[in-house]
Amino acid sequence: MKMTFDLPADLAQRLKVKAAEEGLKLKDLLAEACRMFLEQPKKPKKTKAKKYPFPIFKGGHPAKPGEEMTPEKVDEILWGSNI
Repeated sequence: MKMTFDLPADLAQRLKVKAAEEGLKLKDLLAEACRMFLEQPKKPKKTKAKKYPFPIFKGGHPAKPGEEMTPEKVDEILWGSNI
């Protein structure tokens, strides 16, 4: 199949030189390069890490009696008052 496309001049020149070094026609070099590109394994898409509004802590230990984080304790820490 015949195709026409534009390449940057420096890239076209490098391809011509490479084809000459390999003893190939330019069209054969390009066809082989395309085959190699298409045969590469597909790379998995990168997914963005899920962002949480607060840090997530793993591990830790149970709170000691009287140190449990209750709604009342949170209110006291944030607002300095007791319910």
